[in-house]
Amino acid sequence: MPKLPLDPKSNSIPVDLLLKGPQDTRIIKMVLDTGASITTIPYEVALNIGVDPTKSKRRIEIVTASSREYVPIVTILHLSLLGFSMKDVDVLCLDLPPGTDASGLLGLNVLRRFNVFLRFLSGILEIER
Repeated sequence: MPKLPLDPKSNSIPVDLLLKGPQDTRIIKMVLDTGASITTIPYEVALNIGVDPTKSKRRIEIVTASSREYVPIVTILHLSLLGFSMKDVDVLCLDLPPGTDASGLLGLNVLRRFNVFLRFLSGILEIER
């Protein structure tokens, strides 16, 4: 079972995520977010790996702290989390506010594929399939 150090005093749980598209591969820092229904990545990352959010016909309405937005849904060909691979994963293209410590949110559409153990007292995040 893959293990990742977990800072029990931190306000977020960072996780690296590998994204492969038709043109390139990127590793980005995500925040594990059980309140997010779907994983989000920045527009620029989607474009860099060869997925164009402006051409997506699928959009979803989301409510942010300040407004309602319609954001595109794109499909990532290959996604890897702590050594586990997934294919054809839908993500939202949404830029997080400036000053945020991560590039995106790791949401339930990915997390529900695993058993996720947050061992705060031991300072360990573990996942298993």
